[in-house]
Amino acid sequence: MTQPLQTVRQLAYVVRDLDAALKYWTEELKVGPFFLFEHCPLENQRYRGGPSNADVSLALGNSGDLQIELIYCETDAPSVYKEFLDAGRVGVHHFGIMPQNYDEACAHYRALGHEAAFECTVGGAPLVYFDTVDTVGHFIELWDNNEVFKELFMLVENAAKGWDGKDPVRPGPL
Repeated sequence: MTQPLQTVRQLAYVVRDLDAALKYWTEELKVGPFFLFEHCPLENQRYRGGPSNADVSLALGNSGDLQIELIYCETDAPSVYKEFLDAGRVGVHHFGIMPQNYDEACAHYRALGHEAAFECTVGGAPLVYFDTVDTVGHFIELWDNNEVFKELFMLVENAAKGWDGKDPVRPGPL
């Protein structure tokens, strides 16, 4: 992504109806195109310290330099997404940051007392959600400063530049 490291690069929403959310974001808000990852391959999952098997579909699109993520729970498996819905919430779930040094940033959040609520890898690259709900009202996601994420995010960002509204939902490349 073209934004500097250590800045908020993504705003993510948990939704109850992914099709309706995509329709609203693309048609009414003119955000897109979105890349859809059905049953996103989240590897090596850990939820609140234990093994996890969350199954989510998600869509990534950009509004200017800011990435918008829409997340839909495919199952009732315990996850940070399901606990959000179970608490009666929908909407802003987390924002995402790519720090200069992933391990140092994770250590810093842990030192602040934030629990690593969900951890996994995507294409072998790690990410983590820290439980900052009591501090900022939602989770904070950190991604490793890794080519897997950089290439994906640049694809999404570049597709949004000059987007004409055509082909609003596209298959994700993973």
